Amino acid sequence: MRRGVSFVSVSVGRRAIPVVAGIAAALLSLFFFGRAELRAASPALSWSWRPSTESILLTAKPGKGLLRDWVWGSTRWAGGHGLVSRDPRRTEQVRPGEDFRALVSLRGPDSVARMIDLNVAPLPTFSVDGSGQTLEITSSQPLDAVWGMPGHAGPWAPPDPTRIALNEAVKAQSLALRVQAASGERTTWHVAVPALPTVPVIWFGSPVGGSVYITLDDGWFPNQRLLRLMRTRHVPITAFLIENAVAEHLKYWRAFVQAGGVAEDHTVSHPELTTLSFDAAEQQWAGPLAVYPKWLGAAQPTLGRPPYGAVNPEVEAAAHAAGLRAIVMWDVVWSPGAGFKTWNGGPIQAGDIILMHWVPGVGKAIQHLLPQLAKENLHPAPLTSGLPSGLVN
Repeated sequence: MRRGVSFVSVSVGRRAIPVVAGIAAALLSLFFFGRAELRAASPALSWSWRPSTESILLTAKPGKGLLRDWVWGSTRWAGGHGLVSRDPRRTEQVRPGEDFRALVSLRGPDSVARMIDLNVAPLPTFSVDGSGQTLEITSSQPLDAVWGMPGHAGPWAPPDPTRIALNEAVKAQSLALRVQAASGERTTWHVAVPALPTVPVIWFGSPVGGSVYITLDDGWFPNQRLLRLMRTRHVPITAFLIENAVAEHLKYWRAFVQAGGVAEDHTVSHPELTTLSFDAAEQQWAGPLAVYPKWLGAAQPTLGRPPYGAVNPEVEAAAHAAGLRAIVMWDVVWSPGAGFKTWNGGPIQAGDIILMHWVPGVGKAIQHLLPQLAKENLHPAPLTSGLPSGLVN
């Protein structure tokens, strides 16, 4: 007896067909609905360029819909940088001056990727010129702001966006200038600012031989009596003259120089130099140096005396920039009616620098001073002879 093969047949009635079709349609709808929900729940990925830190900020945000929380909690940065839900931002450093191209992505139930293509501008670079009296820093890019500039508490916008000038750096400084270019680039540049050269300030002359030094300031009131005293007794007088005063009495000051007087620098118009800018103070010092040799037939001044005795490192540096070799002060002062007053209240001593002014009565005061000095074995000497060598012509 042969074994046969039996078949089982299943028949579906016509009434069951709609049920099957409904189930299939429901499954398809659920599938497409799920895909739509998955797409809606997909995180959003964005990036922004931050020139101030030379970096790209990557930001992820959760999507929408019913699957939002599930997708968000299951998504990670490609490369394993932690859950986006806990750290939705990521920073990528970028090298200045190079092209940056990278594919950034999020991995999860529905992956997201974006291509970043960026050309990064180079950082500002500088060249420095310190050959003159100013230190000039030139930038390769126009600058919007500078932090750390002397005299500026906050950000400072240079008038020339490609050049920074430091012309009042009397003291040596180490500066950390933070700059921001017009492109948004920021960098820090360390600048070593050398000190501007200054001239020495002298208060006393040499006491050798019992010498004292008579100096007269200003020049508005020429004194004929003193001029005769200089001619007959050869009294050495150093005059620190105001240029504007000399211009009004040229004939007298030429005679003063011919009688052996020495004309030195008391500025153009007698301002308080400590209140002026560096450039303005330099111009005040420089005026007499330019005109006295032509006007008076005298040597160019090498010594200066600041009006009102107002001196500071900026004034000393401006004197050097103008071409002077020293600033000469005083330790004895004469005034009409009060006579001579020394720095310590004692008698005039060898080495004293005596300050007087071209005022009525100054010739008579010096005539009376000469025998008093002789009694103390003191004698007037040219100021230039009492100063260190190298400070005078």
